[in-house]
Formats: sequence, C-alpha cells, structure tokens
Amino acid sequence: MSTEVTPTPGREMPAASNRRTATDTPCRCRNVGSRSSFAFIAALAIGVFLAMGAGPALAATTHPYNQGCEALARGDVDKAKTLFQEAVRLDPSDTDALNNLAVCHMMAGDYGDALPLLQKVLRLNARYRGADLNIGAAYIFKDDLARAKPPTARAQSGGKTAAAKRVQATAYYNLGLIAAHQGRFADAKAAFERSLEVVSTASARIGLASSLCALGDLDAGLPMLEQAKSKDEETAASLKANLAAAYYQRGMAKLAKGDVAGADEDFARSDEAAANDFASLGHALVVAERGDRGAAAVLLGEVKASAESPVLKRAAQANLDRLKALPDDESQWFKWLVLALGALLFSCQAYVLVDALDARPRRDAAVVWKVVVGILAGLGAAVVLALAFFELFRSPLWVALAVAVDLVVVVLVWRGSKSSPRTAQSA
Repeated sequence: MSTEVTPTPGREMPAASNRRTATDTPCRCRNVGSRSSFAFIAALAIGVFLAMGAGPALAATTHPYNQGCEALARGDVDKAKTLFQEAVRLDPSDTDALNNLAVCHMMAGDYGDALPLLQKVLRLNARYRGADLNIGAAYIFKDDLARAKPPTARAQSGGKTAAAKRVQATAYYNLGLIAAHQGRFADAKAAFERSLEVVSTASARIGLASSLCALGDLDAGLPMLEQAKSKDEETAASLKANLAAAYYQRGMAKLAKGDVAGADEDFARSDEAAANDFASLGHALVVAERGDRGAAAVLLGEVKASAESPVLKRAAQANLDRLKALPDDESQWFKWLVLALGALLFSCQAYVLVDALDARPRRDAAVVWKVVVGILAGLGAAVVLALAFFELFRSPLWVALAVAVDLVVVVLVWRGSKSSPRTAQSA
C-alpha cells in the first residue's frame, strides 16, 4: 500500500546576513500550515533566510533593527515586526530590515504582505540571495511549487562567505523538499546531498535519510534516521515523524514477504516513534493475516473513521472490501461436501455410460453416438470439476456450474439408454 509523500511545512531560519556581521544565533519560527498527511519527508522545516547581526554603528544596542533581532530570538514575532517596521521607516533602503520584516509576515502566515517586501529587497539589491530564498519559501508555504522553484534555484548561486553558504545550503534543502513533494525522490536525494556538502544540518540529514527510504533503500536510510539526533524541538519532531514512516514502510515490505511477526514489530515501532494511523492500518492487516477477520474489520473501521488523510481512508476502505469479499470459514465444510457430491455424480455417470454400452450392440450407430457424446460431456464435466477445485475458495459459482453440468450429462445419458430398451433388441 502506498501512500502519497507530502512534506509538512515548518520554518528553519539559519543565522545569516548579506552585509552585516553574522552571528551564530539561529532563529526558528513555529510551524504554519502543516499537513496531517503521514509520509516520507514528513514534518521537515522549510528553510527561510533571516538576517541576524550588528545594526548601524550609531546607537547599535538601541536601534530598532537590533531590537527586532533580539525580539525574534525570544520568539516575540509581533514585537519584532513592529521594530522592523520602525527600522524600515528610518531607512526605507535597509534591505536586511525589509527582509526580516517579510519573515515576520511569513511567520504569521501573511505571505501576501511578505512577497512585496522581498521583491523590494531585490529591486534595491538584485544579488540579495536571501530574498530569493524567502520568495521561494513563501510560494512553498502557499503550495505553489511551480513558482517556488525558480527563486529557490537562484538562491543556490551564493558567494563564499559563511552567510552565503548557509543561504546556498538552505536553497538546496528547499529544492529537495520541492522534489519530494512532487514524488521525485531521486532528485530530492541529490538536493539534500548537495545541501550537506555545503553546510551539514540535521534537517538535511533527515531529508536525505527519508529520501533513501522513499526510494526503497531502507537498509541505508533507516539506520541514518535511527542515529540522527537533534536538540531542536522541531527537528526532533520531524525526525520522529520520518522514522515512524520508515518503520511503517519496512513493515509493509515484510508483510508482503509473509513475515507477519516482523511486520507487526515494525508497525509497533512506527507507532512508538510517532503515533499515526498508518501504523494502525498495518496492525489491522497483521490481525487479518493471522485469521481474526472480525477484529481486523473493527480496526480498519476505526482507522477509516479517525484518519484525516484521504489516501489512508481509501486504503482502509479497500481492505475492508477485501475482507468482505473473502468467504466465511463456516462455509468451508459446504464446499467440500459439494466437491464430494460432484465426484459421486461423476462416478454414477460413468456407470450409466457402461450401461448404455450394454443396452444395444456395440456397432449400433445410435449407441456409439450416445457413448461418444456421453464421454465428451463427461470430460467436460471433469474439466469443470477441476476448475471448481482450484477456484472453489474464490467463487462458489464454479461448484454450482460443475454440479449442474454433471447432472445434465447424467440425465441425458440415462434418458438415452432408456429410449432404446433391451426389448427392442430381443424383438
């Protein structure tokens, strides 16, 4: 069972600046517009450039720009937005203040207010790659991937400074998210690898590992997820979500190979890593494989009722339909009885054919014709019975057809033998 791969938007803002001295203080905002779908590349943050560093030389500690950076570091987005607005009022050409004000709008989900500010930054400084990155991120948040890719691709062409490399690495990372969202996992893997080559981050490592899992290389991807660690709460949450997805996929692979116990163990690990309905679906399939169809139907019904993902709802319903289509165990005895009855009728038919041969001289054309027809019909009945034997447990109609054909043959041969009684020969 497959599932749709949909990255869950979050926000990661590397500490970077194009013209100020960058600090090592990362700033990260809360998840906005996150999806409930459970799949690979789940809950990975979308990279956003945030300029952080020293402000103007005069009144550096009291300048609105610096105070806005401090407010963002504390998580006070509303206060930061007000301070960046004041910084822009004091200097309308301050590209860093404009960029950070746009980021504040993006953190609040106001992408329509953020985009004009970022476009103004590029008009003032066409080489401000952080603005390109943020424009791409805004479109990713809006699920407009076609418009997100060009500015994100431009952000790859950064300089050689530490800040520029962070922007470049984040651009590769976001391109990986776009590719994963579109189901292009080979491209996603390549983008995450490029991001790690520039700057190694926990999010990019999780993205690479999850891409490997989505490509089916669980032997390489799953250990990377198991070994990954992060002190950041959002990255740790994305790690758990992707680890849960990988365990689920390995469980489904084991189930397809008949390793029911191993599949059940992986589904339990998936749910332990991050509670999810996909693991519940897997557990229901394990219960069904073990023969408890009633319990499996109850579990599948619960998954269908609680799941928010349309894909998961369809999967649960499809398996419920399969369970209903399977024959009840109580009907097995009846099927074997019908098979025995068919074999008995076929034996009776053979006896009637022998009786027909003895009814008249063997060279009598009528008798020979009846015998030939009886034999051919008997062979047909045998073929139908054979098909019924192999297909019986899928469709009882085969049994009914076999019995009906056999009965018709017996009746016809019997009536044929009676229509030419021995008295006609003696006369």
